[in-house]
Amino acid sequence: MLLPCPIPLIVPRDESVVHPERAWHAGTLKRLFRGVYVEVAAWTELPPWEKYLVQVHAAAMVNPDRVFCHESAAALLGVLIAYPTRPVHVLTESSSSRLYKGVRTHTSVDDREAIVEDGIALTAPLSTAVDLARSTAPAEGLAYADALMRIDTAITRPRLLALNEDLGSGRGRQQARWPLGRASGIPESVLESASLAVIEWLGYEVPVLQKTFFFEGFEDRTDFYWAREDAAGEADGLVKYTGEFGDPSVAIIGEKTREDRLRRHLAGFGRWGWDEVVDYDALDATLRSMGLRPVRPRDTMKLSTLRRFGAEPPHETARPLRDGEVAPRSRRGRAVSRGLEAPGQRVSKTATTAQTAITTKAAIAIQSQERRIGASAV
Repeated sequence: MLLPCPIPLIVPRDESVVHPERAWHAGTLKRLFRGVYVEVAAWTELPPWEKYLVQVHAAAMVNPDRVFCHESAAALLGVLIAYPTRPVHVLTESSSSRLYKGVRTHTSVDDREAIVEDGIALTAPLSTAVDLARSTAPAEGLAYADALMRIDTAITRPRLLALNEDLGSGRGRQQARWPLGRASGIPESVLESASLAVIEWLGYEVPVLQKTFFFEGFEDRTDFYWAREDAAGEADGLVKYTGEFGDPSVAIIGEKTREDRLRRHLAGFGRWGWDEVVDYDALDATLRSMGLRPVRPRDTMKLSTLRRFGAEPPHETARPLRDGEVAPRSRRGRAVSRGLEAPGQRVSKTATTAQTAITTKAAIAIQSQERRIGASAV
């Protein structure tokens, strides 16, 4: 089952809005694509990764024949990383790829495994993971692969690596080998996957993931554990403290009690968030305070690829983009985002339902046939 649109989409035929164009000009509606709107009040309350999901659903409403891929397919499957500054990604059978009005079309010499769910066609999780590993920064590619492996448990590391090597196009193949060769599906959040990448690039020993301890009659599971130093680490996002999953004061007290218990029995304990992962020297300091020391030199090349997930590299005169504002363009004409806040990305752990693998062309044909059948029934 795909993630639904977080807020209602409004089209001209909706009886609730008589003249959406007027409301758009008045500033009460926001136009995502021609003929598709959302209420500005609802839009502004969404985090950036959910705004991106709304844009994908709006693009599907404009053209139901589209086959979504890359970040757009991942968002529909439940991996919410991309920001609304990124385009909606779709496959096309035309001879060239292009970016036009917020939609990037992709062509390929290879057929993609595709699925149709809830009337929307998209690339299957396996193909989506490989496409993203080829086209995103290494840490982000690892996060996508881990998340998609949790959603589709049939995906394995050998299958990811095999598909990457089997594709006829060599573009991004070498780049994808690092994230796909480390994907396991064990990290339980995007932040944990990103942390694992940075820990390796800083030169530290690869930790044990999701280690369980039994102390004082309680079962505690830690994100990372280094047996030699008897030290545990936690990649701590802020979602649990926002009140979305219950009283934040209860969550804070529970985490403090749990941390104190672990500190009483372990030689080292540390906690970090998105700021420390992106500012990797801060994460390095946290790991050293836990008693850890690097076992190999830093991988400065890969560390240089770090950036805020879901955003393009920040503009040097950074400030937040306002709703409706267009990101500036570099001299080469590529859109550059500015000053986006740190992500609190969430990954849906609901497994997708049984999926039938079909080619991209077949996915489009099936959708067209369903509409013809529906029209004849009417």
